[in-house]
Amino acid sequence: MRLRGCIHWNFANVYRADGRWLTLTNALSGLFCASLNFIDSTRTTRPVMSFQPTGDHSNSTLSDLHLLHGTLPREVVCTENLTPFLKLLPCKGKAGISSLLDGHKLFDASWQSMSIDVRPICETGSNDCQLQITQTIDMVLDIQRSKRPRGTLKPRPPDALLTKSRQSNSPAC
Repeated sequence: MRLRGCIHWNFANVYRADGRWLTLTNALSGLFCASLNFIDSTRTTRPVMSFQPTGDHSNSTLSDLHLLHGTLPREVVCTENLTPFLKLLPCKGKAGISSLLDGHKLFDASWQSMSIDVRPICETGSNDCQLQITQTIDMVLDIQRSKRPRGTLKPRPPDALLTKSRQSNSPAC
């Protein structure tokens, strides 16, 4: 059995929560090629007792923040969601540990999770704040299954044809 789904939660100002929730949900839907725009009022809850938001918030701001929590239990995560996720990284997934991510192995895993956490970080005694983005990918691999060879994605000519074409200096296809 594979678990799937999408969870979206956000702390928003109680007076402007609905409009901003809808705007944020639609923007994230477009950014991550996901169906988050289907998280509407019927799939959104407002828990009264919840944990506090992380990051630097003034006491006056903190008292006006309320949690909005939306779910899409049947949303399937796929490679179209991974590409924009990697593009948010400084090296666009082409260097560092993210270059080791293989989308086929990730989505063939027994369980996977992708998350993005955004929180404000402010200098002490200043209104100068920046947003800190933390991206996380978790996965559970079946080692034996992941070691199985996959077929090549591109058809390749036999080695004899490759060496013959290189010797004749003709362009290879």
